Amino acid sequence: MPPAIRPYRDFVTPALHRRFASASGFTLLACYSVAVLMGPWNDALWAWFPLGSAAIKTGLLFIVTLIVYILRVSQMHVGQRSTTKPFETFRQYALRFDTPRTVVAYALSAFLFSEVYIWSRNSDARLQYTDPGKLHERIKLNERPLFLRSMFILLAFGQAAVHLWRDYDRVPIPVSCSRKLQNKSTSTPVTSSPGCQVLANLPKIVIKSGVMVGLVVLFGPVVYLFILRKSLWSWHYAFARYLVSLPKIMRPSGLGNAFELLLKFGFEGTLLVSLWDVSNNLFDQHMAREPLKKDKPITNDSKDPNGSLLNGLKSKKEVTKNIAFWELALITGRFAERRQAIYQEIDRKNGATGTQIVALCLKELRAIISRVDSHASSPQGNNVNATPVSLQLVPRISSPLKEDKITDSGFQPENRLQKFEAFASDVARVHSSPENAARAPARKFLESGAKNLNQQVQQSTGFINGYWNSFTQSSFGELFRTTVRRTANVVVNGAPYSHICLIINAVNALTSLTVQSLKEDALGQFHKEVPGIIRVFTVAIKKTEAYLQTLVTEEKVPEVMDVLDLLRTGLEKILTAFAEYLHEMEMTKDEIQEAKEVLLRREMQERRR
Repeated sequence: MPPAIRPYRDFVTPALHRRFASASGFTLLACYSVAVLMGPWNDALWAWFPLGSAAIKTGLLFIVTLIVYILRVSQMHVGQRSTTKPFETFRQYALRFDTPRTVVAYALSAFLFSEVYIWSRNSDARLQYTDPGKLHERIKLNERPLFLRSMFILLAFGQAAVHLWRDYDRVPIPVSCSRKLQNKSTSTPVTSSPGCQVLANLPKIVIKSGVMVGLVVLFGPVVYLFILRKSLWSWHYAFARYLVSLPKIMRPSGLGNAFELLLKFGFEGTLLVSLWDVSNNLFDQHMAREPLKKDKPITNDSKDPNGSLLNGLKSKKEVTKNIAFWELALITGRFAERRQAIYQEIDRKNGATGTQIVALCLKELRAIISRVDSHASSPQGNNVNATPVSLQLVPRISSPLKEDKITDSGFQPENRLQKFEAFASDVARVHSSPENAARAPARKFLESGAKNLNQQVQQSTGFINGYWNSFTQSSFGELFRTTVRRTANVVVNGAPYSHICLIINAVNALTSLTVQSLKEDALGQFHKEVPGIIRVFTVAIKKTEAYLQTLVTEEKVPEVMDVLDLLRTGLEKILTAFAEYLHEMEMTKDEIQEAKEVLLRREMQERRR
């Protein structure tokens, strides 16, 4: 009895937990550094003491970063957002639940940071809840901490906007670009640790944080004084009356030395934004690491490794599926034992392991063909001109008038009344015929009005389109501009998120499996999949090339060119390896010649360059 197949998430989840724990360790060091820099100066002297104020603040600041980590885990995805224009991206993602959740998460994180800072200050900072004022004066509610908290919340709104605009939720899984890493799939890449990479980027992080805080320092006081101050003070005062004895009416007490308060916010705000950015960078660096455990594929611990891998390749969850395809590409490129096991497992329930893997990988390539065909058949792809607007008259609601006489043809009028009736019917028939109605002045006026209306609609439409095109070509209309690069990415790499990671890993896996099967497929069964792989590669290349020829220039779409180059490289390796056997593998001469012509066009293009 074959062993039970464990779900792929049973291997992905522990791996993500280990990476999260590793990132948390580096984050604790960052929180400790921020806690020491927050001051006061005597914290630096007692920073080494485990129960000192610096250690307590470190634990509280870790909660500040933990909120960001929880946000990232709940919203992470793979692949860039793919839309034809920036405004479409805004329209699709601005009203999603992720947007308010991001704002709330950063606001909560900033509020906790501000509380840690305020409650760690001494009385000289004048950040207490109340201001005793002068001698013999009544206790006043202090406005300075309210202003400082408001500035931190405004800073959180700015960070949330940057988070959403730059799509920090995307996990930057690296892809083996054909132009840069063609022959490096079999070697283990040498990269520095995530902590060292973040440490190297620390100067840039601090500078960027300072710029953001500077903008809040410039515009934040204006927003607070003219928009937020009245409502915030009323709420603050209504709540404070339950804690402190205050007069019934009290105006804001003022900020005192506002310049000194802004300097403090500038320094502490820079520390907060730097802590956020360090946390996001550490998360990206750890989550984008290869799906390996002790330099082995993560599914090696399973009793049925390839069965668990197939489970992941079929997953409907984007992150799980991308990690599974990434592991497949690593297995087929680096780990010979696992690759040979794929060839040898031919008695699996739903078909041989190699057959199932090929079908799942080719599914991603057929999706490219389907998207290109759909775009070519759409009005946008065919550039079909809109038909002119036509004036619809009142529809006919009764049967047409009869052409024959009203009286029966066999009836002959005898008296004067019958003769008058016959004469009247003839007159009505003649003057009510369709030919006469078509020549009527009213009909001519209607036709003339419809013609003039069509001309006016066309002129106004052209006028509006002309101004709209001029607006979109300006710097102000960039949000509404449809670019060649964005459209090509949507057509070839998919939407709403780019599938380039899946496509690249699928092509790399198919190429490695096919080429290595000549040496490692002891059962000689995998060669049955080779003709289908060559056909799909050829069609995908031809469809993509035909689509790119309709664009202005190919160099403006590097992501599509990377996919196309990798497809050509893979097809070239397969044709070279099976050149002697293609005629015996149920492939016609036309199919072989077509595949070779695709590669010849590539050589001609490279010579022109």
